[in-house]
Amino acid sequence: MVFPWVVVAYCLCVILWGAYVRATGSGAGCGNHWPSCNGEVIPRSPQTETIIEFTHRLTSGLSLVLIMGLFFWVRSRFPKNRPARVGSMFSLAFIFTEALLGAGLVLLNLVSHNASLGRAFTMAAHLLNTLLLLASLSFTAWASNTSGKPIKFTISRWSILFFFGLVSLMVVGASGAITALGDTLFPAKSLVSGLKEDFFNSEHFLIRLRVWHPLLSILTALYIGGLVIWYRKQIVIESIEAMTLLLLSLVAIQLAIGVVNVLLLAPIFLQMIHLLVADLIWITMVLCTIQVSSQCSSLMNGQSSNPLLGKLDCREKY
Repeated sequence: MVFPWVVVAYCLCVILWGAYVRATGSGAGCGNHWPSCNGEVIPRSPQTETIIEFTHRLTSGLSLVLIMGLFFWVRSRFPKNRPARVGSMFSLAFIFTEALLGAGLVLLNLVSHNASLGRAFTMAAHLLNTLLLLASLSFTAWASNTSGKPIKFTISRWSILFFFGLVSLMVVGASGAITALGDTLFPAKSLVSGLKEDFFNSEHFLIRLRVWHPLLSILTALYIGGLVIWYRKQIVIESIEAMTLLLLSLVAIQLAIGVVNVLLLAPIFLQMIHLLVADLIWITMVLCTIQVSSQCSSLMNGQSSNPLLGKLDCREKY
């Protein structure tokens, strides 16, 4: 079924435009008014910043409409207690909290040149909510394309390891949101000066925190890469092989983009590409975790010859 994946793709576009709003400092384009824009339903003679922010609000509103449509669409096609229904319910909940967080940024004036700790926390919370929204939408899309029968999920050694990878990505994402905010508010004049600023205790906390995102990203990439390679060697499930290969490729691409992003001092277009690939990694990791948890439960149980794999080794072909 295509419709759920269309919703996922559209939300990705909205997320990228939201990053553009932040990167261009257009978050205050509508003043501290919400849901109106500068006190008007449709702004008259808007400035560039107002057009950027107002467009983001319109596209975000449409995402709410689409997810509500997805919710009722799933309910009309699947009986109770089906995974797709659960996913659509969480998607609807997270799009509402997404709207509340966005409104909070505007109403509390946590936009434009605001460099407070409150804005950093709110930006991180906004990013985490966005990841949960994407996870819920991806789960809904995946479940909508199954046979419609009840799906059993098993907690195995592998599913726990993959879930830890998801948690690691959330930590990296939150640090990335704070780093992007620091790059926007305190752009480095050169690579050397930027590195010096990162290690000066007298500098703003947003600058000092920038160094943590690359380190966390490298550690998470090594963990996910090692986990996927180990999994591919130990497990033979044809339907997951392509997904895990895609995940490895995206992680490698993201590392390369991250290096270029640092060398070029985080230009806006590269920030958006970096965010897009990060979201694709997140979605792919979510789908891998779901498939590992669901398909392991359909395989034979038994003691594995490898004690590290636990009782569910998922070694047989699915």
